[in-house]
Amino acid sequence: MSDQLHVARAFEEIALLLRLSDENAFKARAYERGARVVMDLDEQALASKIEDGTLTLVEGIGTKLATQIQELTSTGTSSVLDQLRSQHPPGVVALARIPGLTIRRIRGLHEGLGIGSVEELREACVAGRVRTLPGFGAKTEERLLKAIERAAQPREPARMLLVDGQVLAGRLARALTGSVASEVAVAGGVRRCEETVAEIELVVVTSDEKAVWQRVERMPWVTRVEVSSSTARLSQGIALRLWCTSAADAALATIRTTGPDAHVQGLEERARQRGTTLVEVGAEVGAAGGAGAEGGEAGVYRALDVPFVPPEVRGTPADFDGRGYDDLLATSDILGMVHCHTTYSDGRNTIEEMARAAEVMGMQYITITDHSPSAHYARGVTLDRLKEQWDEIASVQDRVGIRILRGTESDILADGALDYPDDVLERFDIVIASIHARHKLDRERMTERLVRAMSAPIFKVWGHALGRILLSREPFECDVPRVLDALAGARGAIELNGDPHRLDLPPAWIPAARERGIPFVVSVDAHSTKGLNVLPLGVQMARRGGLRRHEVLNTLPAAELAARVRPI
Repeated sequence: MSDQLHVARAFEEIALLLRLSDENAFKARAYERGARVVMDLDEQALASKIEDGTLTLVEGIGTKLATQIQELTSTGTSSVLDQLRSQHPPGVVALARIPGLTIRRIRGLHEGLGIGSVEELREACVAGRVRTLPGFGAKTEERLLKAIERAAQPREPARMLLVDGQVLAGRLARALTGSVASEVAVAGGVRRCEETVAEIELVVVTSDEKAVWQRVERMPWVTRVEVSSSTARLSQGIALRLWCTSAADAALATIRTTGPDAHVQGLEERARQRGTTLVEVGAEVGAAGGAGAEGGEAGVYRALDVPFVPPEVRGTPADFDGRGYDDLLATSDILGMVHCHTTYSDGRNTIEEMARAAEVMGMQYITITDHSPSAHYARGVTLDRLKEQWDEIASVQDRVGIRILRGTESDILADGALDYPDDVLERFDIVIASIHARHKLDRERMTERLVRAMSAPIFKVWGHALGRILLSREPFECDVPRVLDALAGARGAIELNGDPHRLDLPPAWIPAARERGIPFVVSVDAHSTKGLNVLPLGVQMARRGGLRRHEVLNTLPAAELAARVRPI
């Protein structure tokens, strides 16, 4: 095992044991980050920094982590890890992954029955011995046995959020680039910006495929390698698929692996119409020295007399309509941050901190849209606190160069009304109307609720439209076309929420809204200054729906945006 892999795995175990010990979460995150940093370093670079004592110059490696790296590479052990292991029963890491097992229960199992592995726990449950321990009982024993059996069953492929897939794909690509590959391009669902992904696909330009797989086997996130199928299994539960290719074939390989199949088939048909094949076109572009895997793609499209199709919109009906995508929305088109929370509700930063952070990012304006009175869980802004907030906005406005629009994220109540009086709603600069409670209404009642809200005569932005939480909560049931018809017949827009857990309205519904002429805003739903950084995710969802910059309201300058979204 390489020093790099040894250190990273030790740091990951330290992080897990710290979390199990209820230690300060900051310590656990520091070791988790340290594991990633170590694996992102070139092996020779790590050895060099250990030798000359410059580990602390690497971002993410402090004095304590540097000391542990030195200890792990020189002695093979870590005093921190040894101490944490001594505080826990044997097998704690594996046992902690069984739902229902806390540290207290794992310790009780070990002290009472000598259990130190999942298999020993299963045997004890089958024999009826677990129920004899204090604090367990027959029902707990039954639940534990079912949990162990479920864990042993083949499971549906795991999925992860797009943002996590993007980070992981970048980390894997960096780990391969330079050492065993001249270039690595991200492909598949991550490149198409699908909301969740089940695998990471990479196109690896290399002359030594064997060395690539040897490098993969040493990565701490890899639990199993299947070279025959060009895949590996990652500790996150998803697959890693590598497509090793030569520089000459890289462009076509990137097109094929980015997909989807419908888009590739369209290119193949285009080639047939021109009396050639896609393989021949790719070979000609490669022979002419196409600029790498992703850059060379443009040459393939040019050879087929097709405007370059961005990955996010591949496979849509507009793929080859000849119009091109020069005006497809880009992050640089966004001029203002929409949907921002502050300490007046459940945000972590003040109005001034949010405004200054947006200004540093080059924005012309920001909308302060804290929760409304019905959102008790989020300290919604009551009527008696509203004037205080507006006074503070006015005060901050005098001190910053960015324009601040005063708004609200007003709850859509069960009957479809908004929870501020009409005369108050009319005094905001912008109103975002969202559902935060009673998601389980039946389809008809939810539809009536939304139709009434969207039909309100004031201009409103339909916030995180279908209420989904990716990988956790499905979109609620409603007749979306009816709701869109109501909004199109009134005054309003639809939010494309950039929160990585939401990414709502789902991009699949964007074309239906566009057909009805409904405009959009790309929002951040930010609850901190850090939350402003999710803007590109919202833009990626807009691009997947084919949105052009003129269809998105916060591409407008501040004065024009304010005029368009004013409630009355």
